Formats: sequence, C-alpha cells, structure tokens
Amino acid sequence: MTADLERRLRALEDEAEIHRLAARFSDAVNERDLAAFGRLWAEAGAVWSIGPPLTSRAEGREAIVGLLESLYKLERYFMQMTHSGVVTLDGDRATARYVVREHGRGDGTYYENLAVYNDELVREADGWRFATRSYVYRFLSQKPVDEEAFEVTGDHPDQISQ
Repeated sequence: MTADLERRLRALEDEAEIHRLAARFSDAVNERDLAAFGRLWAEAGAVWSIGPPLTSRAEGREAIVGLLESLYKLERYFMQMTHSGVVTLDGDRATARYVVREHGRGDGTYYENLAVYNDELVREADGWRFATRSYVYRFLSQKPVDEEAFEVTGDHPDQISQ
C-alpha cells in the first residue's frame, strides 16, 4: 500500500513539474529571459523545431537559445500563452502536448496563431527538461492589425525567480 501511494504521489509531482516547465517556457519567452529559457532544455541533444509554414530547427542548448534570440529580432512585441496540456509519464521520460496561442508585432509585421507543442521530456538530476519540442501550426494570421502593442525589454525588477 505504501509503495503504491509513493508511486502515485511521485507521478502527481512529476506531472505538476512538467506543467510548470511548460509555463516557465512561456514566461521566459515573454520576458525575453534567454538564460531562463536555456535552463529548460536537456543538457545533451535537445532539439527545438518549428514546423511549416515558418520552419526553423535548432539542436543543443546554445543553438536553441540562439534561435530564440533571432526570433526576437523579428518581433518587437511578442506574447505566448500556454493553455491546456496532457502529460504521459514513462519512468524518467515523458511526452506532453500543449495548446499555444501567440501574438507578435514587428516593424510592419504582424503575427497571430494557434499551435500545438508536441514534447519529449527527460528527467535530469535537477528536474524535468525538454528533450524535444516540436511546434505545429494550426492557425496563422499575418494580417495587419491597428491595436497598440508594447515592447518587453527584458529588464523587469519584478520578475519571478526561476
């Protein structure tokens, strides 16, 4: 009985940690916190891919952070919201799928979408990390809008610690 309870409690803790990892991903992206973003990825062999029509791919923490940094150059305003997610645990590995909505605006560019992240995760010594994150567009609009958007500079004194 105790072993079963411990196993169930561990599964609940793991699932909660994976949901927090997905939330920290959006938080790091929205706050332009490259250091926090880099810490979300597995130490070895991590891959971040963005599917068509705006295809990109990076392998390894440094390249993944570099890809995000290059995406920031396209949009002076960008906001990502992670919505519902499902997690499947398998020991020290897991898969997850999250619905994501994004808005962005650059100089003369506009971006709004709905997408799904398909994730493979791995438990490392200091917690769960993304081994792969694959972004699949479900809706994309790049039509101009006339609402106002506000740039994030990345130096907020009220930032939540990771």
